[in-house]
Amino acid sequence: MMPSVRLPALIIWLTLVWAMLWGDFGLASLLSGLGIALFVVVIARPTGVRGLQLTSFHPVSAIVFVVYFLFQLVKSNFQVAWEVITPGSKVNRAIVAIPMHVSTDGLVALVGNAITLTPGTLTVDVHEAPEAGGYPTLYVHVLHFEEVDVIHRDVLTLERLAVRAFGTKQQRADVDRVRDEWAARSPS
Repeated sequence: MMPSVRLPALIIWLTLVWAMLWGDFGLASLLSGLGIALFVVVIARPTGVRGLQLTSFHPVSAIVFVVYFLFQLVKSNFQVAWEVITPGSKVNRAIVAIPMHVSTDGLVALVGNAITLTPGTLTVDVHEAPEAGGYPTLYVHVLHFEEVDVIHRDVLTLERLAVRAFGTKQQRADVDRVRDEWAARSPS
């Protein structure tokens, strides 16, 4: 998306999200959503939000991201609920360092928050590493730890879907390249 289109697209998106949250697409709801969207954009822009300039929006990919996230959310809720109601403990905790493949604050925050919202995982810290090409590392607490590669693959899938939904063309190509490298080295 061109920079001149990003801001109006963001305002439209925030207005639609407001209407969807209220479950009402009437004129009053859309106008109040537009007012809230304008307020958010005016307040957020001067405070140094850089993600607005470095992201784009791909609606179909955003729907795929949301569906994948909701599926993972439901699946992990069942896993944690089963752990609570069954006797004995199968908890195998670990904190795993996961290097990200994008440096955009908005995308890193989206992936980190999606991890945190999923029961059984929690983003503990984000370490910015400008010496390593500017890509941050997420430190994720995992309740049901199996292998480091499994956690890396799951987060890479989440990151890839987030980048496909909100990343630039270059970011999409970079994350697809990383996914292909992982696929080539993984025995399947």
